[in-house]
Amino acid sequence: MPPAIDQLLIQSLQLLGIGMGAVFIILGLLIVLISLVARLVPEETPVIPKPPAPKVDNDHIAAITAAVHQYRKNRK
Repeated sequence: MPPAIDQLLIQSLQLLGIGMGAVFIILGLLIVLISLVARLVPEETPVIPKPPAPKVDNDHIAAITAAVHQYRKNRK
């Protein structure tokens, strides 16, 4: 003979309570664990590398200077 509907309803509510309680407890422990780790482990500060100093090429500067001079001379 199958169990009565009242008995099945009570069992389902018990199972619901156990499942939700387990999830609530696990999530609570997870929050506590994350909070502890956040306090114990120091925050990393990002390291910003300095850009390399530009190399000065005298031939390049001379070529630019000559081009600017030529441009200004021909513009008049």
